[in-house]
Amino acid sequence: MIRSTPAARPLALAGLSALLLALAPAGSAEARFRRTEPAPPPLAAWSARPHGTVILAVSLADQRLTIWDDGVVVARSPVSTGIAGRETPRGAFTLLQKQRMHRSNIYSNAPMPFMQRITWSGVALHEGHVTGRPASHGCIRLPADVARKLFTYTKIGARVIVTDDPVTPADFSSPKLFSAVTPAQEAVAAPVVQVALASAINETPATVAPAAGAPASEAPILAAATVVVPPAGAVEAAPLLPAPMVEAASPPPPAPPAAAPKPQPAGHVSVFISGKERKLFIRQGFEPVYESPVEIAPGAVLGAHLFTAMEVNPQNGSVRWSRVSLPVKGLRNADAAEALEQIQIPQEARVEVGRRLAAGASLLIADQGLGRETGKTATDFVLLTP
Repeated sequence: MIRSTPAARPLALAGLSALLLALAPAGSAEARFRRTEPAPPPLAAWSARPHGTVILAVSLADQRLTIWDDGVVVARSPVSTGIAGRETPRGAFTLLQKQRMHRSNIYSNAPMPFMQRITWSGVALHEGHVTGRPASHGCIRLPADVARKLFTYTKIGARVIVTDDPVTPADFSSPKLFSAVTPAQEAVAAPVVQVALASAINETPATVAPAAGAPASEAPILAAATVVVPPAGAVEAAPLLPAPMVEAASPPPPAPPAAAPKPQPAGHVSVFISGKERKLFIRQGFEPVYESPVEIAPGAVLGAHLFTAMEVNPQNGSVRWSRVSLPVKGLRNADAAEALEQIQIPQEARVEVGRRLAAGASLLIADQGLGRETGKTATDFVLLTP
């Protein structure tokens, strides 16, 4: 029998821990998590500013927040989510609002420092008492140091994913995904500006014509006087009587000024393809800007997938996409590539998406409709999963 010395005990304990981890059941969420995700740096080494697109992922089973920056884990933190009967909803959300000091209008004016809202119904990330197990009324509580740093690290529009088991965003490519519209393509697609009036100023009325295909109402209007030349000898034969006075016609009233085009909202771009409604929706700056019908194969199961544009090259239109597939209880979750193959998107809709694409833009594909948390305005697409 070999008696262990104090110096050898840490090594023995480390070996025992490694053995227990290796013998952990294959279905263990904790074991899967440790195998698939690299260890993040210490919280003190967490960069003050993001390097790229930020995605926040909350695991309810592990009571843990994982912060992804440009596809890399930069920090993890324990959290406390909703208790039984007041569970934190699962799904894909967006940071809608940020306030350094917010007070709940539901729970007795309770303080919620460094609040980052993900639903208008009252769910947010904020500083609070963290026990490492469910303890809140539905919000996601963060330790004080994490809440403060995360508040300055994120921007409105960042995506937040809440699932039972941890999920891992992964790079994904498919010809079915969107590309950005390049400046050359935009120039071809832009409407042609009619300049016929400016070029016709020195033309005679007989040579001025509307542009090809334009209605007659768009022809340049030129004020041209008509001069009648009498035939030879007509002057002598004409009676020497004063010409009758003809009252000049009053000029037509000026046309009302054309209404100024409605300014397009700026900011975060989100696209949602709904299998239930068979439509593609675009929101920019949390406002609806476009929708189009899409064709979906009969009987297709799309599942639930979030695609995020991590990087966009506007010169050649290439986009680096990241994908997270969200589990949906009671349904077979289709593979992301399989889901995209079931959808036919009109070219016009592709152009509308492509001309708005920028880093951080997102695409949601799901069998569900818009859902109760997606308001008509001033909010993003919220995908709730059972």
